[in-house]
Amino acid sequence: MKSTQFKIVYILPSRYDDEGYIYRYWRGVMPSNTLCCLKSLTCDLANAGELGEDVGVSVEIYDDSVQRIPVRRIIRRSRRRGERLLVGLVGVQSNQFPRAADLALQFRAEGVPVMIGGFHVSGVLALSDGPSPELQHLLDNGVTLVRGEVEGPGVLAGILRDALNGMMKPVYNIVHAPDITEAAVPQPDEEYLSRFVYKDTGTIDTSRGCPFDCSFCTIINVQGRKMRHRSTARMLKSIEEGYARGITFYFFTDDNIARSPVWEELFDGLARLRERGMDIQFMMQVDTQAWRIPRFVEKAAAAGCYLVFIGMETINPENVLATGKRQNKAHQFVEMVETWHREKILVYGAYIIGLPHDTPESVRHELATLRDRIKVDEAAFFMLTPLPGSRDHLEMVRKRVPLDADLNNYDSFHETFRHPNIAPGEWRGLYNEAWDMFYLKEHMVDVLLRTPPERYWRMFWLFLWNRYSTLLRTHPMITGFIRLKDRKGRRHTFPRESVPRYAWRRAKDMLEQARVIAHLFFEFQEIWMLTREREDPRWAVLADLRAKWVEVRQRLLESGSAGRCGDAARELRAMLRTASKRMYQLACAGKLSVSGSVLNPSSLRGGIEKNRALRRELRRKAREIEKYLRTFERQIPNWKHIVHAERFVKENLLAGYEELAIRYVAKRRWLNAYRRDVFHRFRTGRILTLNVSAMPRTVFFEFLLALRFGFECLWHF
Repeated sequence: MKSTQFKIVYILPSRYDDEGYIYRYWRGVMPSNTLCCLKSLTCDLANAGELGEDVGVSVEIYDDSVQRIPVRRIIRRSRRRGERLLVGLVGVQSNQFPRAADLALQFRAEGVPVMIGGFHVSGVLALSDGPSPELQHLLDNGVTLVRGEVEGPGVLAGILRDALNGMMKPVYNIVHAPDITEAAVPQPDEEYLSRFVYKDTGTIDTSRGCPFDCSFCTIINVQGRKMRHRSTARMLKSIEEGYARGITFYFFTDDNIARSPVWEELFDGLARLRERGMDIQFMMQVDTQAWRIPRFVEKAAAAGCYLVFIGMETINPENVLATGKRQNKAHQFVEMVETWHREKILVYGAYIIGLPHDTPESVRHELATLRDRIKVDEAAFFMLTPLPGSRDHLEMVRKRVPLDADLNNYDSFHETFRHPNIAPGEWRGLYNEAWDMFYLKEHMVDVLLRTPPERYWRMFWLFLWNRYSTLLRTHPMITGFIRLKDRKGRRHTFPRESVPRYAWRRAKDMLEQARVIAHLFFEFQEIWMLTREREDPRWAVLADLRAKWVEVRQRLLESGSAGRCGDAARELRAMLRTASKRMYQLACAGKLSVSGSVLNPSSLRGGIEKNRALRRELRRKAREIEKYLRTFERQIPNWKHIVHAERFVKENLLAGYEELAIRYVAKRRWLNAYRRDVFHRFRTGRILTLNVSAMPRTVFFEFLLALRFGFECLWHF
C-alpha cells in the first residue's frame, strides 16, 4: 500500500449571473477540454512514478457549470491522516475569476493548498509588470498563481511535488510555450460526459497558438503566435479508442487549426478511419483565409468536418484595420462561404458588435448583409470586451479609459466601457437585436431549405439550441439545459434570500423555461413542416421562392440606403413575375423547372398531377399575384408603394403559398392563433366569449401533430 495518498482536485469554475446566482445547469452542451487535458496529463505523470513510488495519486474533476462543487466534503478529506490534498482552479477566464476567487478563498480559509491558472492569470501576468489587485488579493491569502502551460518537461510534476511537500511557490511563471508533440492527449471522462446532453462528444486541442495579431484576442499573449501541435499518431489513436467507447463527434478546440503544421496529416488520418467504417465527425475553428489553402476544404470534408467556426468579426473595412485583423477580406466572404458549402460543410460565423467604428445603423446593415448576402448558416454574436491579456485592454488602461471594475461582466455580452458611437444601454439592445434578427423563424426556414440533406438534422438541432438561448437571453456557448440555482451559493456581494422568496424566484424561472420550451415546440413544428421534404416539387418551389426573396430583400436594403426607389421597384416586379411563373409551372402536369434543374412532379412523392384541387388553387394564387403586379406596375414608384409590396410578398405571396401547397402548415398556424386567443382571453377575463366548440377538434389535431413531430425528432436525435 502507498504510504501517502495524494488527492488532486481540478475545478473549472462557472460565473455569476446579474443577480448573483451561479450559472449552473442540469445538463451542459460542451465538455471542458481543459479538465480532460489536465486529468490525462496528471494520470500519466502518476503512472510514470514522477511523484514518487510510494505516493498513491487520485484525480477528480469538477465542472461548476453542471455540478455542485462539494467544498465541505473536499475539505474534510484534507484532514485525513496520511492524505494530502491540492485544489486547482483551472482554465479560469476573466468572467469566471470572481467565482474562482470565491472558491479559492473558501478552501484557503480551511488551510487547503490552492492554485489557480487559466487565461485571466496568464494574460494579466504576460502584459503587466506585476500582479493586478485581484491577483494580489489571492496571493495575500496564500493562493498560488500559475501562468502559462504546464506540459513542459517536469513543469506540472514539479508543481505537484511542491504541493505534496508543502512548499508551493506563490507564483509559477512559465514563460516558455512548451512542445506538446508528445503531451498526453485529453481522454474523455465517461462520468463527466454523463452530465452533458450529448454523451458522444469529445474535445481535443490538436494545436495551440495563432500567427495573427488581433487586438481583442488573448490567445496570442498566452499561447503565443508560433503554432505548436500534438503528435498526429497519438491523436488518431486516442480518437480510435474513443470511438470504441461511443465518442463519435469531436470539437477541435484549436484557436486556428488551419495554421497547424500537421493539419493535412491529421485530416488524412481521419479520412482513413472513416474509410474503415468509423463515422467520426467534427467541428473546428479556422481563420477567414483557410479556404484558400490548397486542398484544405476538400480534405476537411473527407475527414468528417460538418461545421466550421470562423472569426469574421466585422465586414467594415475601418473596423478591420482598427482590430489588426488584416487577414480578413470582407469582399471575399461570399466566395469563402460558398466554397465551404460546396463541400457540404456548415459555416458558423463569429461577429463582434461594438467595434470602434460601429454605429446602430451600420450594425443593422452589416447584420442583414451577413445573413442575406454572405449567407452564413449560423452566427454567434459578442460585444467587444477589453479582456485582460489583450492589446485592447492594455491600451485602454494606458489611456485611462474607465472600465467596468467587475470582472464577472467580462463575458462578451455586457457593456464594460463607454462606446463612442452607441449610447449606454443601446449597445446591449443591439446585441439582443442581432440574435433576434438572425434566429428569426423565416431565416431559419431559409437556411434549412438550402442545407444539404445529410446535414439537415444537425442544422435543425443547432437552430433549436440557438433559438432556445436567444429566448432566454443567454449565450448558446455557455448555456445548458434547465437552469439550476443554489440558494446558499449566491455571490457574497448579494444577500441570501429567504426560503419563500427563493421558492417564488425558482417558480418563476421554471415557468419561464417551460414557456420557452412550449414556444419552441410549436415554432419548430412549423419550421419542420416547411423544410422536411426537400425533393418534393412543392418544397422545391418554396426553396426557390424564398432564396429569390432573400436576394431581393438584400438589394432592396442597398437600394433604400442609396435612395434608389426605381431600382427597388424593379426588384419587386421581378420577384412577383418569378413567383407567378413558378406557381403556374407547379400547377401544370408537365415538367417543372426549379433553380436550373428539372423535376418531374409525377415521379416524386406528393402526386401534384393527381391533386386537381391543389393545382386549381395554385393557378388562382398565380392570377392573384399577376393582378397585384399589374396594379403595382401602373403606379409611379414611391417608398410607400415599396413597403406595401414588400408586405404583400411576405404575408400574401410566401405565407399564402406555404399554407396552400404544404399540408398541415395552414392547420398549424390556425392552431397557433387559436391557442394565443385562448390565453389572451384568460388574461383579459373574456373567457365566456371563447369558441368552445372548436376545442375538441383543436386538442385532437394538436395531439396528432405533436405525436408526428415528436416521433420524427426522437428518431433523429
